[in-house]
Amino acid sequence: MEGGLQLGVPLSPHTVARLVLYLQELVRWNAKVNLSGLTEEADIITKHFLDSLAAFKVLKVGPGLIRPGPGLRVLDVGTGAGFPGLVLKLHDPELAITLLEPSQKKAAFLHHMIGLLGVTGVSVLIIRIEDLTAGQTGPFDLVTTRALKPGLLLAESPRLLAPNGTVLLFRASPLEAVPPGYRLIRQESFTLPFTNDPRTLTLLQLSPGS
Repeated sequence: MEGGLQLGVPLSPHTVARLVLYLQELVRWNAKVNLSGLTEEADIITKHFLDSLAAFKVLKVGPGLIRPGPGLRVLDVGTGAGFPGLVLKLHDPELAITLLEPSQKKAAFLHHMIGLLGVTGVSVLIIRIEDLTAGQTGPFDLVTTRALKPGLLLAESPRLLAPNGTVLLFRASPLEAVPPGYRLIRQESFTLPFTNDPRTLTLLQLSPGS
C-alpha cells in the first residue's frame, strides 16, 4: 500500500490482498516456467506491479483524457505474466481487458491467475498483434504494452482503435518527437517508488484523418 501512495495511486486493502496472491503465484510459477526475468519479490513489486499501476497517473478525468470505468476496452500487447493488463484490472474491475500473449506457457499462467483471482471481463488471446483483427474482441479504447517495441505497436494500433481511442506507452524517458499520424495527449515523467528509476508515461491519440 505504501508504494501505491508514493506513486499517487492509492490501493484498497482488497486490491493489495489480491496483488499479494498474484505475487506469490508468480514467484511459484517462475521457479519452473520463465515468466519474468525478475525473481526477487521486491523487484517484482516495484518494477512490475507499481510500474503497471502507474498507468492510472494519466488515465484520469480531464480534457482529452480517457477515464477508467465501465465499458472501457483495453488491449495489452505482449502482456507476459499480465503486466500491465491484469494489474490494471485488479485495481479497476470495471475495465474490459484483452491480454495478448503468443507464449503458450505464459498464457497458461494468465488463465490460472484469472481463475484463482475470480476476475471476469478478462480474455487471453494466444496470438501476435500482427495477426489480431479488430473484430476478434475490439475495437479498443486503449492499446498499451510494456514489452513490445513502440514502432510496431504504433503501426498496428490504428486498425484496432475505436474512434478517439488512445495508445499508452511505458517509457524510460520522454518522447522526443510525436510519431507521424499521432498527436500527444499527455506525457508524465516520474520515478518508481523505492528504486527511483526514471519512467515516462506517454498517451497518444490518432491525428484527425489518420
